[in-house]
Amino acid sequence: MTTGTKIHRNVTVYRLAADFLQFIRCQRPVIRRLGRPFHRSRRYVELDITYRCNLRCGNCNRSCTQAPSDLALTVRDVADFLAQSREQGVRWDRIRLLGGEPTLHADFFKIVDRLLTYRDDGHPDPRIVVCTNGAGRRVRRVLDGLPDGVVVKNTSKNSRQRLFRPFNKAPFDAPLLHRFSDFSAGCRILEDCGIGLTPLGYYPCAIAGGIDRVFGFNLGRPRLPSPDDDMRDLLSVFCPLCGHFGVSGFTKKAKLSPAWRAAYAKYHSETTKEPTHP
Repeated sequence: MTTGTKIHRNVTVYRLAADFLQFIRCQRPVIRRLGRPFHRSRRYVELDITYRCNLRCGNCNRSCTQAPSDLALTVRDVADFLAQSREQGVRWDRIRLLGGEPTLHADFFKIVDRLLTYRDDGHPDPRIVVCTNGAGRRVRRVLDGLPDGVVVKNTSKNSRQRLFRPFNKAPFDAPLLHRFSDFSAGCRILEDCGIGLTPLGYYPCAIAGGIDRVFGFNLGRPRLPSPDDDMRDLLSVFCPLCGHFGVSGFTKKAKLSPAWRAAYAKYHSETTKEPTHP
């Protein structure tokens, strides 16, 4: 049994208003007067444990549809994250498991068990949250098997395409609109969702790790960032490529700006190359 299930909605009046205010606050003239509005979290963390998914959402902000991958965190990766959290004295308020669809990870229950053991072993603060699409018998069967003490955030999706932000419309490709944007300011995802641990390392948010997987910059931090690491250097790289930065509205259709079109073409070209043998 799970502690509770939260239904998540992509489109709300609050989100639309927050997008507009976020855009205004991240303009350089406003930042010079008021300072940067967003800071990477020291309380929340998201673990992208797999990029496998049983749905094909056109605007997936982890590119699971656009650039499928078998990359995954291992149980050892999660154990190392927990050990580093102990070493740094970090007290997480929330640890989320995401993907992809996290319940498709081969060692999903082992990872959940590690997190619950960590919480029961002198770290009672964090809520353990599984973010799932809730689609299909296999996923629901896994969710039904979750132990007590785990919260489920369920988007309750199916094969029908829902409204999403056009994630693949890079601000980089709209220089006129973003001529005054300070990308190092980030967005509210930093504080609402937390830092991200992906198979490629630590990022100011897990979305940045998904972008890096496609673009291949390999900029993930190899260890849990120290408390004084604001990760602004990574924001300056990844926010110009992220459709969550700025004002974009919502769509059901997949939209690709030139930077993303080129990145996906290169990704597929490299992943379909025949291996060379000496």
